Amino acid sequence: MEDARRIAKNIVVIMGGGTFRAVLMPLFTVLVARKLGTEGFGAYSFALSLAYILLIVGEMGLPKLVVRELAADRDQVARFVGDLTVLRLVTGVASAGIIYAIVAFTSRSSDTRLPLFLIGLSYVVFTGLRRFFDAVFQAFEVMKYQALSDLVDILLTFGVGSVLLLRGYGLVGISYALMVGAVVSMGVDFMILTRRLARPVFTLDLAFWKKMVAGAVPFGIIGLVTFVFGYTNTVLVSAFKGDYQAGLFSSAYRIIWAMAVVPATCMTAVFPYLSRTGRQSAHRNREVIRRVIKYLACVSLPFCGMLGLFAPQVIRSVYGDSYLSARSALWVLAAIPLFSFTYIPLIDLLNAHYKQRLSVVAILACAGINVALCLALAPWLGFMGAAVSTLVSESFMLGLTLFFAWRHMRIHPRLLGNWKPALAAVAASAPCLALRSILPFYWLVSAYVLSYLGVLFALRTFDAEDWRIFRSVLPRRAALRA
Repeated sequence: MEDARRIAKNIVVIMGGGTFRAVLMPLFTVLVARKLGTEGFGAYSFALSLAYILLIVGEMGLPKLVVRELAADRDQVARFVGDLTVLRLVTGVASAGIIYAIVAFTSRSSDTRLPLFLIGLSYVVFTGLRRFFDAVFQAFEVMKYQALSDLVDILLTFGVGSVLLLRGYGLVGISYALMVGAVVSMGVDFMILTRRLARPVFTLDLAFWKKMVAGAVPFGIIGLVTFVFGYTNTVLVSAFKGDYQAGLFSSAYRIIWAMAVVPATCMTAVFPYLSRTGRQSAHRNREVIRRVIKYLACVSLPFCGMLGLFAPQVIRSVYGDSYLSARSALWVLAAIPLFSFTYIPLIDLLNAHYKQRLSVVAILACAGINVALCLALAPWLGFMGAAVSTLVSESFMLGLTLFFAWRHMRIHPRLLGNWKPALAAVAASAPCLALRSILPFYWLVSAYVLSYLGVLFALRTFDAEDWRIFRSVLPRRAALRA
């Protein structure tokens, strides 16, 4: 019960910090786009994309490995922090050198080279170190420190960046804001880490570095392929059908992509527990995953139902009338959370039990099928071909992950059946279909959510253990009164 309470509280903490990022950073991006203009925003986007790719390559999957290894053996924290901080700093500086070379030898004006380099430096060195420190917090299941440093980063970047942009400092102001946010938040992380958990011990053991890098590479491959997967179809549609259709596909896919933060955040809190207890009781881990998938199904199924019902209204509300043609792609892509909200927990279960090679096989196979189908369908169907290829590859990903989980972890697919939230989502759709031409969009969404929750509770979807877990998230006094 105490483990469930800790996991639930960590999820709430991370989601709370994520709410600030989800609100402030899009506002900051809009401000940047308006103040810099098309050309300046393009340079800013280029620097961010390049820095993020090199960030993933530079960290080599190390944060995920650190979570798994430290969660199982926390006595090694001083050595991990000491030696791997130096390793992460070396790879970060090397990545910064690559960014400097690319910026220096491309045809960019001299007044944009320094700010572009600073943007890249803030990511590959300082944000890279912070992500490593956050992995240590995750291993000790104290996500409140991670949420605190993330909040510092967001508030400083948004506050300093907004002031400098409004005062006319342009791209230079943005680069300074990103540097301030990254450096200060990294310093906060390091200070908390050394005072609350352990002081680093620097041994500079090259054999240890080699062992860690070898173990982290599969996680690095997973992160890199996942990142590239999100952009592959947009690039292919642009090549075959032009930027207009690529924009239609991307606008629909970004809505689905944004929802992936829900299972990712959930598993950030669950993965350390899986790593800590995996060697002791595989049965306990299977039960945890079963409940996690059940709760995620209760979120993903109504979301898919709302997109199926209100795709035109969603597109119009988010992007405007000029993107309305993307509604057909959104109808196709709306089913993706049904797959991703199940296979993401299963992949982390495999990773926690040292079966990450199976995760690599599944993700590479999914990416290969997606590219092959998109190459075949995009020239013929345009952005709809990309949507179909994405849906097929995601469904294949779920099937392959379920097979691996059954074969190697003895998780039978029938244990993951969640017919009650599925029935609730279908039942909630009926009144909304009848009222779609009468009520305004936001009233329809409210009616859908209330109907869904009503049916969900009427079906007694949650058992006594579920309610104990929910109540454990409340403050202790509130929980006692309940």
